[in-house]
Amino acid sequence: MRGAVLGSAVVHLALVAVLFVVRGPAQRIVAMPESIEVALVDPSALARPRPPAPEPVRESPRPPDLKPSEETGVRMDAPRRPKRADPKVEAPARPAEPAEPAAALPYAPVGGGLRGQIALDADFAFTYYLLLIRNRIGAMWSPPAGLATGGQPVRATVYFRIGRDGRLSGVRLSQASGAEFFDRSALRAVLLSDPMPPLPAGYDAPELGVHFGFEYAAP
Repeated sequence: MRGAVLGSAVVHLALVAVLFVVRGPAQRIVAMPESIEVALVDPSALARPRPPAPEPVRESPRPPDLKPSEETGVRMDAPRRPKRADPKVEAPARPAEPAEPAAALPYAPVGGGLRGQIALDADFAFTYYLLLIRNRIGAMWSPPAGLATGGQPVRATVYFRIGRDGRLSGVRLSQASGAEFFDRSALRAVLLSDPMPPLPAGYDAPELGVHFGFEYAAP
């Protein structure tokens, strides 16, 4: 019986040895730690604040397209230029017209329905000489044919200068009557009176300016 037990033990040992040989040594599995990626950061960069993000650029709205109308189209007004202020131009002062000289001899009849008046440009104290002038011109005047005034007087004035020797110069019509025939008769009477008597010796000026007024009233 002791031999049977020993034999059984030998059989078991043999089985254990066979199992050990067949399975081989047990493999050991070692767990490796998981890898973690680490980025190196500059310490100065952490201290700087991040700049604000730029605002998105907004696109300006496009103006609506102007489509010309079939009838009138689109009128583009030209830019108006500013008006320049016109410089004020002062009108030149008109020279004062010389006052009409006072009559040295008033109107008086000289014949043929004519009345004569004399005004002078200078002081003249020789009335007799003025009477000679008026009578001489009155004698040379004749009423124009066909002149009818309806009783209303017509007047004209002729200007002339008398030299020291009595010669006339500068004869002109200074005031017209409106009746051409009458104006011509007045000029003709003065021209026919040339020369006049010489100027008085007591008058010192080289000449005497005379305004001779003609007045005529026909029925």
